[in-house]
Amino acid sequence: MEYIVLEPLVSKNPALNQSIIERKSKLTPEEEKLILHEAEGSFAGFIVKQPISLQQQESMLNFGKFDLSFKLKILMKHLTHTEEQQEQRVLKFWFINNDKKEHLTCSNMFFRNLFKQDFPRDYFSFLLRIMQMIKALKSITRVKVEIEKIGKPQPLGSQFLSIANKITSSVMHLKSELIEEIGQKDPKQFEMIISGKILEFLERSFPNPMSIEELANLTHADHELVYKLLCNLLDRDLVKFYDDGASWVRKFAHVHDQHDFYEVQQQPVLPDFQKPTIAIITVNYYEKLAVDAMMTEKITFYRRKPEGLGESNVYTIGLIGNHRVVSTKLPLLNKDSRSAKITSGNTTTRLLGIFDQIEHVFLVGCAGAVPNYSDFGRHLRRGDIVVSVPDLSDTSEEDFIYGQFEITKSQRGFQYSTKSWLPKSPDLYRIVQTIQKSYDPQSEQMYPWETYINEGVEMLTSKELDCRRPVEDKLLFTFDDKNVIEVDHPTDSSGSFNRREYGYPVLKFGRIASGEALTKNDGLRNLLSEENGILCFDTGMDQVMESIEGNRKDSFIIIRSISDYSDGTTTKEWQPYAAICAAAFAKTIISALPTV
Repeated sequence: MEYIVLEPLVSKNPALNQSIIERKSKLTPEEEKLILHEAEGSFAGFIVKQPISLQQQESMLNFGKFDLSFKLKILMKHLTHTEEQQEQRVLKFWFINNDKKEHLTCSNMFFRNLFKQDFPRDYFSFLLRIMQMIKALKSITRVKVEIEKIGKPQPLGSQFLSIANKITSSVMHLKSELIEEIGQKDPKQFEMIISGKILEFLERSFPNPMSIEELANLTHADHELVYKLLCNLLDRDLVKFYDDGASWVRKFAHVHDQHDFYEVQQQPVLPDFQKPTIAIITVNYYEKLAVDAMMTEKITFYRRKPEGLGESNVYTIGLIGNHRVVSTKLPLLNKDSRSAKITSGNTTTRLLGIFDQIEHVFLVGCAGAVPNYSDFGRHLRRGDIVVSVPDLSDTSEEDFIYGQFEITKSQRGFQYSTKSWLPKSPDLYRIVQTIQKSYDPQSEQMYPWETYINEGVEMLTSKELDCRRPVEDKLLFTFDDKNVIEVDHPTDSSGSFNRREYGYPVLKFGRIASGEALTKNDGLRNLLSEENGILCFDTGMDQVMESIEGNRKDSFIIIRSISDYSDGTTTKEWQPYAAICAAAFAKTIISALPTV
């Protein structure tokens, strides 16, 4: 019989709890004497031994150096009172063999099971979960668990300070109860938060305008305050109003990008030599700015929707390399609603109808990474670029570059259905394949897209917009809607050149997907990404893909850069830089296309 044995360790530090959990095929008579509890039923074979004293530890615990180690930082609210507790949990692993690849795969499975929705809150439940996973994962022979209280809790992750001076500080994730509490304590800070929310809603809605009433309802603020804050944003040249202040829109012109901007009733007919052959579709305000920063000789046309009718449209036409391109932005407000997705499809159809010479379609912007907790080589971090690629040698219908997952819950658990897309034309992917073959993330050479990134950051960074690569990249998870886990990113032990340390993204190639339920359930998302080879998730683009396919555009590609660990829309801090990274790689591909 196999045993999973828990051995508590006595510690000199009263704030530190330590235990060894070990797989054993048999117990010695001496070990049997130390048994404190032996479980039965579904936990048969689980044994808890008496604590091992400090004197005994030196002679009994001579295991040698561990194979892998991971550190978690947890900010947790107590079940019975309001005090918060911050803990550091260190897990050290020993494996049954020396296969490093198997170590990484097994430990990644371990953490994906650990971060299920019902994350164990208390000390014993946490140890029990580890015992269950050691039993299931046969490669693990031993885990040492160290749990330590680390003083007064400090907030984990990005904060909302200095919102008035930083328009990329995201406030959408702040809960209404916290905002109300701030309003009672600090009215000025409350106004900063509401102002940030107004700007973010206008950016999501762009190119559609919004009324004061709509903004008041979404921010839960009164109309007078919304109007006052809109006027403040107007003074900062960030917004524009129409109809005597009845509707407001995020201003699109940029201080360093003074190209011609025309408001029109309908899109002008262009002469044949000016008609674009490449369309670039974005959904995020900063994605549109980033794509346009890659163009030269550009001109923007903005058609504001008639009162209560249809959607507004914005088209920027210019050159990337020797190719004429058109970029547009889809409204992102209520991104998970069916009506919003249908609108995105209709807007795409209108784009491809107006510009009927389009040969290639690019979907460019931000996404949320699926992290790999143990394998540095497979792990994605903020700023990294993901390119959707098919297997050009695979002729089966099962291959895809983009998938939409629909999740349903039944008595048997979760089930999912998938709608997927694969381009018929390999033209863009032959270029990507050439780049993929020559790309080495550990090379110290400068790649073309990295030059374009530097140029884009320099062009777009201003007093109101910081597009430089942010410093903070914490891997955070929430459970029970209020408790937070911070996980250390896996590190490279090879000592090779690390592009990220020098401020450049790592390039990855694989599948991209979306699914509303998956962005809210880390366990499901991790499971499906492992089964289907998904690298990242974006906001639902299924209707856009349907429109591209329905308009018989056989050549399309999706390029994403990581801005969070959800779907690319949850926080703003990384969006400007990530958008520039994705746009820069799109420029690299377009510049490599042959000129007809």
